[in-house]
Amino acid sequence: MQMIRKENGITMIVLVVTIIVLSIIASIAIQYSINGGEYSREKQLLSDLETVYHAVYEHYEQYRTTGDENFLIGTKASNPNDSRITWKDNNKYWSSGEVDKQYYLLTPETLKQLGIDNATDSYIVNYYTGECYNTTTRTTPQNNKVLYKK
Repeated sequence: MQMIRKENGITMIVLVVTIIVLSIIASIAIQYSINGGEYSREKQLLSDLETVYHAVYEHYEQYRTTGDENFLIGTKASNPNDSRITWKDNNKYWSSGEVDKQYYLLTPETLKQLGIDNATDSYIVNYYTGECYNTTTRTTPQNNKVLYKK
């Protein structure tokens, strides 16, 4: 009769291969969690910009219907060389001085007047053209896209 050989346990090669496969999976998971945080921050910044844009548009429409300048919220940025927007072509956007065509600085405090309570960034907006820039965080963290909405 032939004797049957019993094998108990695992070989060293199987153990090493298993450890290598698990470390590859762990490194991929860690990389995705790091990128996920940046992606989440980028989506939050874009969502905040969209919210400000819509609030500005709504107030501009109320200004157009009523003619009441109180709907144009923010501090007028009257100097085309304003240091808050030197990163854009200033001459292209500044108007002849009409009230609704000027740029306005919206801080977190003034954004509360627009109904946005949890804002942490500042924005420069133009009610007339609908331009809206995030001036605190000017670009997205992941792909360096300018935070601008029109």
